[in-house]
Amino acid sequence: MSLCISEISFLYSAQTKTLEATANGSSLWKDAAWSVLNAKAQDTAELLTNLHQAQRICKVVTAGLENDADFFEAVQKNDLPLWSTEDDTLPALPEWQKSLADKIFNLRPDAEDIGILRIGVDAPQVGLEVAQLCLDCKKPFFVDFLDPSFNALVFNHASDEGVKALAEAYVAVQKQCNRSMIVSPGTPEQDPIKAEKEKTKIYADGLAPISQRATTGDLFYTLTVIPSRKDAEIDGIGYEDYVKLFFEMCDQPWDDVSKAQQALIAEFNAASRVRITNSDGTDVSMELVDHDGRHFTFCNSLVAKNVPGSEIFSAPRIDSVEGVVVAKGKFEHGPVIMENLRLEFKKGILISHSAEKGQEELDRILSADEGTKRVGELGIGTNPHLKQHVSNGLLVEKIGGSFHLALGACYKYTEYGGVPVHVNNGSVSKLHWDVTTMLHGKEGRIYLDDRLVMDNGQWLDKKYDVLNRGWAALPEDRRPPYWREKLKQKPAA
Repeated sequence: MSLCISEISFLYSAQTKTLEATANGSSLWKDAAWSVLNAKAQDTAELLTNLHQAQRICKVVTAGLENDADFFEAVQKNDLPLWSTEDDTLPALPEWQKSLADKIFNLRPDAEDIGILRIGVDAPQVGLEVAQLCLDCKKPFFVDFLDPSFNALVFNHASDEGVKALAEAYVAVQKQCNRSMIVSPGTPEQDPIKAEKEKTKIYADGLAPISQRATTGDLFYTLTVIPSRKDAEIDGIGYEDYVKLFFEMCDQPWDDVSKAQQALIAEFNAASRVRITNSDGTDVSMELVDHDGRHFTFCNSLVAKNVPGSEIFSAPRIDSVEGVVVAKGKFEHGPVIMENLRLEFKKGILISHSAEKGQEELDRILSADEGTKRVGELGIGTNPHLKQHVSNGLLVEKIGGSFHLALGACYKYTEYGGVPVHVNNGSVSKLHWDVTTMLHGKEGRIYLDDRLVMDNGQWLDKKYDVLNRGWAALPEDRRPPYWREKLKQKPAA
């Protein structure tokens, strides 16, 4: 292998031109541009490092900062490492990481796919594995490095027009892609540099042309968020235990889970009303038939989009949510942790909200626009291997024996996994924030049209046993060797 940036795909033509102009100019970034433009990577890890450096230089130029001495000095002063596998300390077996990468990779051999791979510097090995799969399939792809501190420095030094130009450049690339693969790290161990709020808003507004692509299905995505040491600290779980839990969640009997969820979806799709209660004080109900008489239909979500899965989800009639949700635990939204939320709804509108910790942040989130007071999604977590509340936003909504309401925007899919669905209840907002409430261990109950289908977070019908117990619900000869040994050591709850 000997690759330079210009040889990857046509998606790098704009970056190559920017680097050439910078290398042949007289800016502060001339030498860096010349170096990365002419670098020939000998392996995929070196290629990704080069691509990350190229991305940073192009952002600097696009934002109009190539001759800004203050910005140049700020970058030199801060510890902003480039993507690398050298310091990868994720305590996970190589085969686990390879299996996760296989699930995240979504470019199809028989389709004209164009991919965008978004990877964080704190999850290098899995990102490397996905990048290698992209190279091997020989389809056009672009790598976008999740780089919050560097981006913050750029935003803070750039003009408003410079920030708008950055958004336009990202939109120009993403609009050419139909498949997205995201390997995101969890909460960083050290707080990233903070970007000015107004600049962040300008950038977010600039992304409006692409912001709805994922919710409509126009951009197919697969996503994972790998727990960090900070996540483990927040949730009071040993880091190695947390990582092990994460990868075991990814390795569930998905074929059996899918069949059970299809049967469960049939029950939810036939019901007109759902009521959910728990011992913390939750008692909330909502209608599952829209104003035009159409039933909302639930999506069978496994590991085709979120890894790990799983859940079923849809939406309630927009004006029908009634009652109280008491969600105990820690909840993340950006850098702020909120704890123990209480939400009260009347005729589909959130009429009061409180947090035992983080009230100011909760107020801020829910004042973004009118749509934040509506419920855009009802989801039921079904991953049988996670039975405790965690703060990681991707994992928490998958808890077996939990439900979540998304405040804000609904999904607009008309099909999911090849199945026609109705999930658009008309809720419009810039926000889509899931609030997960435990039912397992909380005397949690779900009623469909007043018929009890879940008690204490456990599905009552035996055909859903795999959703309650995972591999333990299958005969021993159908379990992989790892799970045979694990279940012998510690019987499933």
